[in-house]
Amino acid sequence: MQSLKLISNDDNGLHTSLASQHLLDEARACAMESMLHGHPLDLALNAITKCLETILGSCHCQVLLLDNKKSTFRSLNKSNDLYASFINNLIKHFLNNPKSELGSELSRGIDVIVPDMTASKTWQSMFVEATDLEEIVANWMVPIITDDGSIIGLFSALFNTTRKASSSELSLLSRAAKSICALLFHSKRKTQELQHKITLHQKFMMQKETAEDINGLLKKAIEQRAEVQGQLLELESMAALGTMMSSLTHEISTPIGVSVTAASFLDDMQKSCLEKVQHEQLKRSELITYLTESAEASRIIERNMLRADELIKTFKRLSVDQHSQEVRRFKLCEYVYEVLLSLKPRLKHTPHKICVDIPTDLTIDSNPGALSQILINLIMNSAHHAFANDAKGKITIKANIEYDSATNRKLILVYKDNGKGMDTQTIENMYKPFFTLAREKDGCGLGMHICNNIIMKVLRGTIDCRSELGKGVEFTIVLPIS
Repeated sequence: MQSLKLISNDDNGLHTSLASQHLLDEARACAMESMLHGHPLDLALNAITKCLETILGSCHCQVLLLDNKKSTFRSLNKSNDLYASFINNLIKHFLNNPKSELGSELSRGIDVIVPDMTASKTWQSMFVEATDLEEIVANWMVPIITDDGSIIGLFSALFNTTRKASSSELSLLSRAAKSICALLFHSKRKTQELQHKITLHQKFMMQKETAEDINGLLKKAIEQRAEVQGQLLELESMAALGTMMSSLTHEISTPIGVSVTAASFLDDMQKSCLEKVQHEQLKRSELITYLTESAEASRIIERNMLRADELIKTFKRLSVDQHSQEVRRFKLCEYVYEVLLSLKPRLKHTPHKICVDIPTDLTIDSNPGALSQILINLIMNSAHHAFANDAKGKITIKANIEYDSATNRKLILVYKDNGKGMDTQTIENMYKPFFTLAREKDGCGLGMHICNNIIMKVLRGTIDCRSELGKGVEFTIVLPIS
């Protein structure tokens, strides 16, 4: 990253500020990807702090977080031990000191910008130590605030020269603070917001009695419905991506582990053979054995590396599809198997069997990301709700093409399981948001509501359910295709 000087009083400054925000957004994406791969939080946040150091120039950034009791600060990223002593004293004498005015201001959400610590009596004790650390002179601190106004930590940027903060720089620092909140609380906050909006909407409907009030309410309900549906689709897309990333780490570990073992075996054989050659003790039979086993080990490594490469490409395609609404041409049978591969870690401990009855040459032009979300919801619903404990269930996925005319084609996708089935009342309500019969199992009741929205609004198709108690369930999905 290039070092950018933030200016906000001309067009060039505006472009530079936008470029800086773009760099910070890229760093946030890198941090999210790092966390999805299971890396520690402090390591993931290094992407954001390093980005800010590059943009602001000649500074060192620290993330300080409050503990669960919100009474004590601690340093989160410890990438630079040179500043550890200074940061510890800052926490001890100012942030965790109940008599400190600075700590009081930060606890109220106020930015604390100290452009020159030498000019402040409050900072004199700190400045004596700061001069030994490449002459730390300026310190900017911005609280990290959640959407509900809670203070969970702060950003600290240390400079070795006198440095006043421009509005653009403060805005950038605040943007970074919000990125941290998004990393920590995004999923939880989204769910709470949706539930809160629906609750408010229901109360508002009950309070309006006159025709004028009802008409105004209907207009707002339509707008809110579109917004909620968009947020639900986004939430489902992120959940599917998290499932796929988890699957990748599980699936790729096997071929990588086999390759490492084969490479280690090959290295041991090479060392043994080399030692015998150096001492002129190598026999012809031992050389033949070495060459034979080396060739086999090389083939094992090659096969497993190709397998790992295939897995990575598969999950890359699936993850791209989750965030794309573009229509593309693909083979349906092959894509269904890729979706099943992404669910393998969740299903491998169950005794259920999944049968795919789709012609291998069936090629369609459609939205693969939308189809994958539908299949994932249907399969996980069957796994969680359709079968009793220890029951060996069977899931069948069929598909074929039918023609309405010489030019109009439609895809008939049939999903069946032989589980416990549903009664009429459940079928009538299952597409409603937050309807679930498994609340005690942390079911949120959004899966079939999201499926219905994707099929009707994204794919412009229809879905029909047939089921009886004790006789499983059958979904017939009809989608128009080019």
